[in-house]
Amino acid sequence: MYSNPFYIFVPLLIILITWYAGTQIQKWGSSGKGWQFYLFGIIANVALLVFFKYTDFLSSTTFDFINFTRHRIFHDPVSLKDPFLINVVAPLGISYITFQAIGYLIEIKRGNHEAEKHLGHFSTYLLFFPKIIAGPVERAHNFLPQLKETKSFQYDNIRNGLRQILWGLFKKIVIADRLSLYVSSILDNAGFHSGASLILASIFYVFQMYADFSGYTDMALGFAKILGFDLMQNFNRPFFAKSVSEFWRKWHISLSTWFADYFYTPIAVSKRDWGKWSVVYAFFVTFIVLGFWHGANWTFIIFGALQGFILTIEFFTRKTRKSLRKKIPEFVNTTGSMIFVFAYFCFSLIFFRAVTVGDALTVIKRIFTASGSVYFDRDEPSSFIFSIMGILFLMIVEWKWEFHQDGIRFFDNKSWLVRNLSYAFLIIIILMTGVFDGGQFIYKQF
Repeated sequence: MYSNPFYIFVPLLIILITWYAGTQIQKWGSSGKGWQFYLFGIIANVALLVFFKYTDFLSSTTFDFINFTRHRIFHDPVSLKDPFLINVVAPLGISYITFQAIGYLIEIKRGNHEAEKHLGHFSTYLLFFPKIIAGPVERAHNFLPQLKETKSFQYDNIRNGLRQILWGLFKKIVIADRLSLYVSSILDNAGFHSGASLILASIFYVFQMYADFSGYTDMALGFAKILGFDLMQNFNRPFFAKSVSEFWRKWHISLSTWFADYFYTPIAVSKRDWGKWSVVYAFFVTFIVLGFWHGANWTFIIFGALQGFILTIEFFTRKTRKSLRKKIPEFVNTTGSMIFVFAYFCFSLIFFRAVTVGDALTVIKRIFTASGSVYFDRDEPSSFIFSIMGILFLMIVEWKWEFHQDGIRFFDNKSWLVRNLSYAFLIIIILMTGVFDGGQFIYKQF
């Protein structure tokens, strides 16, 4: 409403349509009327999402193709203006609201979940404030039952919630927003920088994206925990994945599992007569749509296609890779696999971040052709040093969690003094090294 008061009617419309459709689907079951209400609910949600996120893209792409045809085939120099370009601004959180609404209707249709009769509870499920901007894409069967529980003050919830918020703040303000200073200065001016600087900036962007998005998720889960709610985990230390398929089971888990349940599996099953190619087809369709979900831009479509491509390669080389693992020392195989997965994701994010495909190709071209040393401000190297230290600290902590390494426990130490000194130390680090005039969360735009 702050952006446009009219926008309050968009989530209200989604709530009313989905709630009513859900009750009618359960009432009529698999009969003709049940299918009608099911299709009505799905189409209405998809239509609202497409209108607000993709109208301008579809319109401009269509007219670009028409003008290209006029110029090249009919040699007509006149370009038609796009009369449908209206510069629609998407209401806050519409991607997450509609995906949760669609998943809710599908689960009712499959008989996995009963329709929620309480309109207030259903509204809270879709509009619960910690997750509305950037998820997680919560499932109804996990969240709705929690609304029916009696909530009371729980010291452990307050402590654990605040602790997760503090860790999320550290990742966002100290790591992500610090890295963004270097990443933006290099990648936004790619034509003026060396290949070495572009490689480092691309690596930094992966960590910026992770610290930014997982930092938001930590804070969302923390605020929900304080209020007595458990939201699903969205990240599970993805940089320790040994394959791209494993990576997507650890990265943006709520969205990737949503696509797996409602896109990949139904597509693969429907085309099972194709044999192995049904899996390939499902990979590409799922990840191209996943890329397109992020935004109306060819860069996101290419990002998705790159994921589909490498997953296809992994699928067809399973036996070869399994036999190679037996011949290569485990440490070498594990480390090499992690490095490859990280490097490939780093490469694909060049397209993800770029404004246009041309910008992404410029970065890739200059990585291989532009010589020179790594750029950083030699008069003020502290920002660069803090960036490196932040990444190292994050990876050490996650390495400890991933491999269950024993050591000194700080935040959950039995000693009251050690715990509180640890909290104070992290707060001081945030205040001293954090970037407090940084940008919004990256995933807010999606």
